[in-house]
Amino acid sequence: MRCSKIQFTIAPGYEILEGWVKALPERFNQDGTTIFKDRNEVKVFHEQGYELNVKAFKLPNLINRYVYVYLRGSKAARSFRNALRFLDYGASTPMPVAWVECLEGGKLRESYYVSLNYKTDFDLRAVLNHQVADSKNILAQWVRFTWSRLHKNEIYHLDYSPGNTLIQKVDGNYQFAVVDLNRMKFLPVGFKMGIRNFRQLDTDEENLRLIASEYAALCGESAEKATALLIGYDRSNKNYRWRKGTFKAWFRGQSKDKG
Repeated sequence: MRCSKIQFTIAPGYEILEGWVKALPERFNQDGTTIFKDRNEVKVFHEQGYELNVKAFKLPNLINRYVYVYLRGSKAARSFRNALRFLDYGASTPMPVAWVECLEGGKLRESYYVSLNYKTDFDLRAVLNHQVADSKNILAQWVRFTWSRLHKNEIYHLDYSPGNTLIQKVDGNYQFAVVDLNRMKFLPVGFKMGIRNFRQLDTDEENLRLIASEYAALCGESAEKATALLIGYDRSNKNYRWRKGTFKAWFRGQSKDKG
């Protein structure tokens, strides 16, 4: 990958990786093992005794190629900053190691977020799909984690979808780590806002009722009120996704016809 300029930050304690981090734009496509690939790609690397998870973000649109450099910071840089803030508040996320930006002609071309690879047993999606034993207990513990570690600390994840919570079983209890941290808000989270944070789970009503009841108990609210709110948010989100999918299908069809 050709870069006219490379920008990066390395977390304290990982300075030994500087040469490797600076070379990521050249090495990413050649080395490592891909574990996920869609809009973005995630690879695992072994370097200097560390097992590293590297997320390469797709090329942003032309406007954001400037905005991310001069105004907001790239998704990689924001992921790194938010991960440090997560850890400061006692919330769990894979240990941040570095971020790297590849610039070409003053525009962002590629960005990479590096963290220690997190050994996960499964993610929240498997729990919601009833593919894991003890799913009700896991969900209850996850709701308590969300309330105590995120919402009480004024952390609001804007993409709190099932694939973004990784789960380990340790000594009979469950530990949760949140990933994909580039879209966050840090502000007071009230009861309704907290319930709305569960709208992207895309799960069945039984799970929604359990989640709502657990969260209501933590907030001192009624389970009936929480359940009604969450079911409403869930339906709105599913309708939005359906409309978005329908529009994309129509647009692809129109583009194909024009071609």
